[in-house]
Amino acid sequence: MQSKLKLIVAAAATLCGSAAMAQDMVVKIGHVGPVSGAQAHYGKDNENGARMAIDDLNKKGVTIGGKKVKLELVAEDDAADPKQGTAAAQKLC
Repeated sequence: MQSKLKLIVAAAATLCGSAAMAQDMVVKIGHVGPVSGAQAHYGKDNENGARMAIDDLNKKGVTIGGKKVKLELVAEDDAADPKQGTAAAQKLC
């Protein structure tokens, strides 16, 4: 899980470009999952796991390119519906 999260963080940092590097170095990690509806328990568990991993990494200190960054989870609810999932993913872009 932690190595997968590091890969996601590295990809996010790369995609953010140099404009983001000049700012306060906050790397936002998107999460889309069902946190309402019949499958909410799956989405909440997944989101809580991601939050715990991000909190652990922030406590340890994460650096990208020699600069310290703070990770932030941006969560969106898709209610286990593909149309809502598409809209939620587009909000993250």
